Amino acid sequence: MSFLGNLFKKHAENAVTSMQQFLVTLDPETATEAQIAEFSDQLRKASEELARARAGYQKEQKEANEIQMLYNKRLQAATILEAQAAEAADPGQKASIQASLEKMINMLESMAPDVEREKRDAEDAKQLMDELTGFVEESARALKEARSRLDHAKSEMRRAELEQQRAEKRAKTAEVLAGIKKSGGTFNVALDAMQKKADESRVKADAATTRSSLLTPTNVEQDDTHIAAALAKASGQPEPGTQSISERLAALKKK
Repeated sequence: MSFLGNLFKKHAENAVTSMQQFLVTLDPETATEAQIAEFSDQLRKASEELARARAGYQKEQKEANEIQMLYNKRLQAATILEAQAAEAADPGQKASIQASLEKMINMLESMAPDVEREKRDAEDAKQLMDELTGFVEESARALKEARSRLDHAKSEMRRAELEQQRAEKRAKTAEVLAGIKKSGGTFNVALDAMQKKADESRVKADAATTRSSLLTPTNVEQDDTHIAAALAKASGQPEPGTQSISERLAALKKK
């Protein structure tokens, strides 16, 4: 690939990464769920590979065991033939046994590479199975930890949201309480003003009552004829019975 092609590919990968990071920032919970789902899918695939690898190893190991058992059996048979050839007294029988022994040795020599190959195949299959087993176990632990961290993060988010809601409610309550206190101060001022006006009206009423009582003749002044006559005289009024007819007529005309 050319330089420009590699450069374009790199920029495209960076753009995709930046977009993914942006989306994760917008909705981290959904993004985390998606990542865990991806991890779960990868773990499922790895588990399936492990199952196939385990079945392959069992097959290879079985074949290796079978060919090894056959090799061992033939080797044992060759050993028996060797002993029989050594013990045979009859030259013809001895030659026949040695011919059979040679066939067996040829068979074992041609079989040896197959035994080694099957053994290596079984070892390779076991190594693959062990690697996949380790990968699956590690992935399972990582996925479990990721789920645990996600649950913890969700719990922390919910707790933070509840704390925020409680803080907002406390702030609103404080605002309402401040308004009530402020209104209460105005209310008290209004009550004080009303009380002050009531006190002033009461003082004025008491003063008017006092003035009225002072200006109103007392019972003694009204009942005692001597005091009444003296007061009338002090006021410039003529004593009763001392007015002439002309004065009385003039007084009536004034009314």
